[in-house]
Amino acid sequence: MRLFFSLLAFVCFVGCAAKTTRLNPELKLGQFKRVYVEKRLNDNRATDEIIAAELRRRGFEAGCGHLTMMPRETEVIITYDARWTWDFRSYLIELQLNARTAHSNKPIAFATYRQTGIIPKDPERVVSKLLTEFLE
Repeated sequence: MRLFFSLLAFVCFVGCAAKTTRLNPELKLGQFKRVYVEKRLNDNRATDEIIAAELRRRGFEAGCGHLTMMPRETEVIITYDARWTWDFRSYLIELQLNARTAHSNKPIAFATYRQTGIIPKDPERVVSKLLTEFLE
């Protein structure tokens, strides 16, 4: 009986995550080429670099850093808010991505990921999943 409840708890909590995505039907991230990821001042885990690396892997020209360093030819700005927690190790518990046009500030996409289970996912996998949602 104890084994049954252990397995039930394991199934309930493993890999549980919540995703929310909103896309602008008029603008698609895939129609742009040059993307810049704005670094958050409170981020000391290089989340901006993880996002930029995933964008480059998908064929975009992507850079990251503070907004004052953004190149003029940038077409899309991606901002993020990453919330980390500590439970004997640090892990990502929530990530919000927001894409907008660089010069007209029109929204392109917004996505949120929340980790609700006890086994966290790597930040790279979370970013990959959210960007896949952006590109659909």
